[in-house]
Amino acid sequence: MLYLISLLSLSLPFQLVYHFDIFATSVYGFSIDYLIPKLYLTDVVTLLVIFFGIRKIKFTRKYLIFTLLYLMFASINIYNSLFATPAIYGWIKVSEMLLLGLVIINLKKFDIYNHFIKPLSYSIFIVCVLGLLQFLTKGSIGGIFYWLGERAFIFSDPNVAPYPYATFSHPNSFAGFLLIFGMFLLQLKSKFNPRYFWALLILVITNLILTNSLNVYLTVLVLLLVKLRTIFASGLFFIDFGERFIVHRIELIKASLQLIKENFWTGTGVNNFIPGLVKVSNTYLNVWEMQPVHNIFLLVFSETGIMGVIVFCFVLLAGVTSVNYYLIAIIFTGMSDHYWITLQQNLLLFTFVLALSKIAKKH
Repeated sequence: MLYLISLLSLSLPFQLVYHFDIFATSVYGFSIDYLIPKLYLTDVVTLLVIFFGIRKIKFTRKYLIFTLLYLMFASINIYNSLFATPAIYGWIKVSEMLLLGLVIINLKKFDIYNHFIKPLSYSIFIVCVLGLLQFLTKGSIGGIFYWLGERAFIFSDPNVAPYPYATFSHPNSFAGFLLIFGMFLLQLKSKFNPRYFWALLILVITNLILTNSLNVYLTVLVLLLVKLRTIFASGLFFIDFGERFIVHRIELIKASLQLIKENFWTGTGVNNFIPGLVKVSNTYLNVWEMQPVHNIFLLVFSETGIMGVIVFCFVLLAGVTSVNYYLIAIIFTGMSDHYWITLQQNLLLFTFVLALSKIAKKH
């Protein structure tokens, strides 16, 4: 069982995936990637972890009641969704992450270094080297990296950010993942071989710089301020490097507030923000601008309503007994991007962080 957890940890940064295009949902004739059901390599490993791990958990009446309420809420949300297929797929993903977290929390002899960070460090080393190669060649590398999930692009392509993607969907997603891993790396420094530690740390920092992710830079500042117990306030939720990016993010936030107003109790349906977006806004200029709002709380509120966002906040805070820098980093980056709950690699890492926070509370 622990070997499967290690295998999952090793494969976290990779996004080899099969798209079920037969179930694709189009918006204005465009096939939107967010709305297409997918099966990732990491899904296969996760399902094996759940299959072998769930049988060892003793389910109480509390679990039964929660399951019934969960299924009832999911059914109502799907029934009221704009498009049922993306909503069903979205709830399958939510269920997968909940079960994975439950298995991790109940694992005996689970060691955060040996079964999570150590195997993850090997794949992080690979994707960081890939990020450097992409920066030097100004585009994707291909070859074996295709099988790890690298997408074909060159920096001069329209609508491509001229920064390393590695095996991720966007440099910001890559940067957020590296930030959380880097925090674990520093925390567990004494367990690594010194030469390997410093080589890996240099690679992580270099790639963090090259991704040019402003929200990660701001989050690092926030973490330093919290570490120093400095009082701060920040409204920098919409800042980015280009004026259109600022305007676009504000437009998405306005659209999310309108969707919340119209679907306050049940939401538009999990994974249904984009279909809802085109109903309340026509201000986008390109198809790539039809994407989720860049704020995880507004996104959850828009798609699942008031009860959904309350439960989401409760899950975030349930494992916190003291200052949790990992959750602070996820929350703050999540205030200006959506990848922690919409992209596979970040969603899995988010699940691990929540489960480990719960384990820390138990001890």
